[in-house]
Amino acid sequence: MARLHALLRFTLFLLTVALVATVSVGVFWRYALRESLYWSTEASNFLFVWMVFLGAVVAWREKKHIAFTAILELVAKGGRKAPEVLVHAVVLGFALFLVVTGATVVSQTMGSPSEALKLPQGYLYSVLPVSAALIAIDTLASIAAIVRRRTPAGAAP
Repeated sequence: MARLHALLRFTLFLLTVALVATVSVGVFWRYALRESLYWSTEASNFLFVWMVFLGAVVAWREKKHIAFTAILELVAKGGRKAPEVLVHAVVLGFALFLVVTGATVVSQTMGSPSEALKLPQGYLYSVLPVSAALIAIDTLASIAAIVRRRTPAGAAP
């Protein structure tokens, strides 16, 4: 999982560079050359959506989603494993729901080309089942770690 996490972080870096470059070129074209790059807005939208969803995977892995960490801090006091497993099970269920519904959306939109880039819209939406599957995998690993843990949550090992 550590290599996958590092790869995701590097991919986010590349997507950020591509987004900045695409927006910069679009702005330059519009204001310096007085022409519009019809594809730059759509390309930047594609890049941004992928950044958001892959960033959510990284945030989940690094426990940066404030709502879930706050819930875990409230319910896991005293070192009980069951509340932690329950919170992770809810996330797992939602992630699996997103995998299934996301795959359905992808299959339904693969025949619809985007306006400017003429790429299948399914490419844009495919980030949903991909990111949800990655969150589900990480959540399963977290549940396994919680179950195997011998020391109470928050206690020194």
